[in-house]
Amino acid sequence: MNPLITVLDIFEGIACITGFVYWKRVRNSYWRWFPFYLAAIVINEVTGVYLLHVKRNLSLNTALYSYWGIPLQFFFFFWLFHRYFKEAGIKTKWPPLAAAIYGVCWLSDIFSWPDLYYLSQVKLYFDSFSYTIGNIGLLVLLLIFFLRFSKSDEVLHYRSSRMFWVCLGLLIFYVGSMPFYGIRTTLYYQYPDIFYPYWNIQFIMGCLMYLFFSISFIWGKAK
Repeated sequence: MNPLITVLDIFEGIACITGFVYWKRVRNSYWRWFPFYLAAIVINEVTGVYLLHVKRNLSLNTALYSYWGIPLQFFFFFWLFHRYFKEAGIKTKWPPLAAAIYGVCWLSDIFSWPDLYYLSQVKLYFDSFSYTIGNIGLLVLLLIFFLRFSKSDEVLHYRSSRMFWVCLGLLIFYVGSMPFYGIRTTLYYQYPDIFYPYWNIQFIMGCLMYLFFSISFIWGKAK
């Protein structure tokens, strides 16, 4: 078991706890759901580690992430961008459009899956197609945010912008790890010398993302 998995889980837990500690600041806004999302992620990660490293059940671990963990992440952030843009008066259909496109691609991956018996016979399987599409959707939304952010007065008060810190975290992890997850299975089987260093790097990027999530609760102010 890679020690960085434990470190990442700790950063996830810290972000979740921080969110609930500062929950009074966000309880009257759509941000109140962010700590609960983080709690769901922590539970998912701990369950995944248990299934893989304690029960040694790769098929259930893979199903957990493919059916629940990964789509939860994308759908939640598409929804978060939708609410933020709506509150900020930014007229764009990209959040629901990105969610719809990702949903179709996710279902395509799911229905083209080999059965769980087959999964138990292989070492690694990852839905790179839908994950990459979801990443591209997030990238478009991040570009919209940062372009609008850089041209507004809000950039002068970036420290107190909760969405700025969240987007910075998303940019580091999701965009930074997109090449890795886009060809993860291929890297694992054909280029292990690239796979394992990148595997460790994406854990570090994940830790940074959750660190910025924690900062968003501590420094962020309601808009």
